[in-house]
Amino acid sequence: MEAVAPTGRLGAGQQPARGTQPGWLPGRPSQRPSTGRQTHQSTQCRAGGRRNNRPRIQSDGFEHLGSSQLARNKRPFPGPPPGQGPPLRVLPIGGLGEIGMNCMLIGVYDRYILVDAGLMFPDFTDLGMQKILPDTSFLAQWRDKIEAVVITHGHEDHIGALPWVVPALDPSTPIYAGGFPMQLIKRRLQEFNLYDEGRLHTINMRQPFQLGPFECTPIRVTHSIPDCCGLVLRSDHGTIVHTGDWKIDENPVDGEVFDREMFDSLGREGVSLFMSDSTNVLAPGRTTSESLVETSLVNRVLGHQGKGRVITTQFASNLHRMAAVKKAADASGRKICFIGMSLSHYLEAAQREGRAPFDPKDVIDAADLDDYDPNQLLIVTTGSQAEPRAQLTMAAHGLSHQLKLQASDLVLYSAKVIPGNDTRVMQMMNAISQLGPEIAMGRDENLHTSGHAYKGELEEVLRYVKPQHFLPVHGEYAFLTAHAQLARENGVNYTSVIRNGQMLGVADRRNRNTVSIGSAAGVAGAAEILGRERTDTMQMLGEVDLINYYNDGNKGTGTAAEMGLEERQVLAVEGIVVCAVDVGRHPEMIRAVAEAAAPNAGPAAAAAAARAASQRRLKANVRVTTRGMWVGLSDRLLEQLHAAAKEAVERLPGDAALSAVERVVADSLRRTCKAFNRRRPEVVVIAHEFDPRAGAAAAASARRRDTSSDFGSDLRGYQGGQQQRGGGGWQGQQRGYQGRGQQQQQQKRMSDREARDVLAENDRRRQQRVREADLLSAPKGAELEDLASSADSSDDDQEVLRQLLDGAEKIEPSGGGSGAAPKKRRGRPPKAASAAAGGELQELPPGFLDQRRSANPRDHPEQGGNVEYP
Repeated sequence: MEAVAPTGRLGAGQQPARGTQPGWLPGRPSQRPSTGRQTHQSTQCRAGGRRNNRPRIQSDGFEHLGSSQLARNKRPFPGPPPGQGPPLRVLPIGGLGEIGMNCMLIGVYDRYILVDAGLMFPDFTDLGMQKILPDTSFLAQWRDKIEAVVITHGHEDHIGALPWVVPALDPSTPIYAGGFPMQLIKRRLQEFNLYDEGRLHTINMRQPFQLGPFECTPIRVTHSIPDCCGLVLRSDHGTIVHTGDWKIDENPVDGEVFDREMFDSLGREGVSLFMSDSTNVLAPGRTTSESLVETSLVNRVLGHQGKGRVITTQFASNLHRMAAVKKAADASGRKICFIGMSLSHYLEAAQREGRAPFDPKDVIDAADLDDYDPNQLLIVTTGSQAEPRAQLTMAAHGLSHQLKLQASDLVLYSAKVIPGNDTRVMQMMNAISQLGPEIAMGRDENLHTSGHAYKGELEEVLRYVKPQHFLPVHGEYAFLTAHAQLARENGVNYTSVIRNGQMLGVADRRNRNTVSIGSAAGVAGAAEILGRERTDTMQMLGEVDLINYYNDGNKGTGTAAEMGLEERQVLAVEGIVVCAVDVGRHPEMIRAVAEAAAPNAGPAAAAAAARAASQRRLKANVRVTTRGMWVGLSDRLLEQLHAAAKEAVERLPGDAALSAVERVVADSLRRTCKAFNRRRPEVVVIAHEFDPRAGAAAAASARRRDTSSDFGSDLRGYQGGQQQRGGGGWQGQQRGYQGRGQQQQQQKRMSDREARDVLAENDRRRQQRVREADLLSAPKGAELEDLASSADSSDDDQEVLRQLLDGAEKIEPSGGGSGAAPKKRRGRPPKAASAAAGGELQELPPGFLDQRRSANPRDHPEQGGNVEYP
């Protein structure tokens, strides 16, 4: 795409696109002074985060909201009045006093451009966080002043925050970048549903274009990624030069050399303000060329011929290093295999731009590794910084499914250990060494070169540009100070070191009168005049309170407080105590308080409630558990915590609020932990009320259920039905069935297996009693023989009848007592004598055994409909 001038701002009647209002941004920052890297104070401890490789989709935005974004956006900026003060202005949002999160506003008066929008990777103190983002809420506040975004190159510390920065800006704000960085930006914005082709513009080296209040000319610099550029920003009030990340590579592998000619011409033209990379200002000498690293890689791979696989790890974005790896593979006849998704992503982006060092189709799939001889493989993997979820890290600990390290492997560490990652990188290397592979790393191996200029290169460019004013950028505060001193040593009289959030104003000095320095008196006078001129041409215009945002690798984004970083530190170092308190109040106190709250209650009721509250203390049941804490032998700490919590509750008056209970118990638990082991854990107390009368009733009911007998109650139901038959018809028997139904409901609460066993036993006993009762009421003699020969009667019935025919006069009911009730017939009711009368049994209608109904309540929905069965 061709570079075009920025589009205009939104008109009065236009509305910004959905998702771009300030309210769609990360949560409201807390107030914090801006001193270098703004992070929370925390105890250092280590945590491993988990990387989510699934495509990230931007949500509706509500998940990203904090308490109030709009209130944060109303912060005043104590700058000069409009149109006054030095015209050229610089306001860093990130990148000064830290390595990463490069983001800077550069403008003329109140018209600004945003240079880069990077993120920073957290260290081990930011537990569970994956990214640190610049203060997008401030960018949203100034969205009407920001006219364009320009990207110097495609590293994450320069483009990684775009998915959060873009919604903060006006929807019409254009974005400019070189060809390869633009491919990376497109993919990133597509992942977050923020892609808008109309606002993306590709720039070319040495081709000027209009960029907000500036005429911008990209200038070629060499770095570890293609299409890296510096920026020349010209305006009517002076020229600003921003180098971006750079080094001077005398023999780059892609043939694109550092543009010395352009920098030399800028020095002759005159530069009002020069800003330069400070990362390696403390490193003496000059960086080595990428071509030297290529030669070392080729020699190392050739030296391992016939011995096994070669595994190399590097920064995924370093396409120049990929070209060197490809040359080594060709020289040794090996196949390249990528293990790590980011390697393929960068290579495919370079392929779309025509900058790929080789065709991605030449890379074999990781699933096919076993199909090749180990001597034919050159594996490139991620994990140079021992990231917890990177492939080399997992392979070192035997956790990778794609890469299994072997003793015959050669591991080439072709990267730099970033400060802060030293410990975990060495732990990874120790784990690899224990598995047997040979490791090659270190400066003497020439397997890596820095992409940032050393001290010698910084001095050379300062002599080329000869700026009026100098502002060091991109580095820790100590690096910035050293770079400012280096500039003064090379003839730059006016330098400044600022922090994130501080605005620096600069005026071109070519319109100022200068003085000649002669005698000692002249030197003193010149110093006074130059001091005033310096104040006039390089001023601190104000400072804004910035805050960092944190992202957990998914939707969670917010300030340190909103993401709970301090709580995470406490949990990791001190542990946690959780206490559940069941609070019980005396019934008299409850009644007195209720009477005092009545509409017609007088002072006497209130006094009575107060007396009841003071006389009736709280009672409590306490449960305490801990995590991440030493509890001593036999859980002594738990015992002390339990006693302390219970004592704290029982000291409170009877009308104490639950919030007061939680506060008092928490204080007591904290004192107990500190006295026991000088720990200060996170304490969580959850108090709730219960009615002791209801609790006692429930306990008594449970005891009654546990001691009840199913068979006894069932038999009493049958006996009641039998007794009621004589005078009250079938109502008694129905009550008997209902009693059995209630008993079945109680059994339903048992375990399934136990309930089935009990039900089966009860059914067997019921059927036995019914058969006995039927036989006692059965006819004698010939009718008995007819029944015994009936094919419809059951085997059990026929056996009992045969016993009667053999001379058995009577079969006692298994329930004892006065006898069991006969079963209800389907037709007319049978004639039966009262068992209590003890008289002769009357004859029943023929076919009684064929017509009797089952005693199982399942067959009587009209009588046992309230019964549930498993």
